Amino acid sequence: MKKMLFISSRPLFPVIGGDQIRTVQQLELLQERFKVDVIYLTPDSTDEDISRHLKGIENIFRFQISRRTHILQTLRAMFNRLPLQVNYYYNKKAARKIEEIIGNYDAVFCNNIRTAEYVRKKRGITKYLDFVDAISMNYDKARHEAKGLKKLIYEIDYKRCKAYEQKCLESFDSCAVISDIDNKYILSCQK
Repeated sequence: MKKMLFISSRPLFPVIGGDQIRTVQQLELLQERFKVDVIYLTPDSTDEDISRHLKGIENIFRFQISRRTHILQTLRAMFNRLPLQVNYYYNKKAARKIEEIIGNYDAVFCNNIRTAEYVRKKRGITKYLDFVDAISMNYDKARHEAKGLKKLIYEIDYKRCKAYEQKCLESFDSCAVISDIDNKYILSCQK
């Protein structure tokens, strides 16, 4: 059976929201076709044990990242063109671990664009990405309604997300999105 690395920007359990339901269901489906290992980021010192809920996950790599570290990571956006939330979730320790183990896998699955940067430029491995939503579309709406600093932040991240979503479309072998509206929006932004 082929091996897959599943990268999540947050703990999978306890399931408390629709995005987590989607992520856990995807993971369950992927386990039918792949031997799956999971890597995820968490702000908590303890998490509910994934292996208790999902049998067959052999390796779980957990990276505890404090809110302070997340905020510092976001400041990198002053020096790059990545969306703020990609910077927020891109952790160098997690990136080093992925770099160390990626050769052991046939495929990798990123549960949203927040985790895409870990493998976006990788070659020689099948890459899957779940956009979930067209984040640029959400920011496009928000930037017209926001005021002050929020308006500026939404304006900047709208442009960055729009460009980044297109880079991801080009970089990943297969991408999914939750609705036809989001799908049409992402595709309409192609050059």
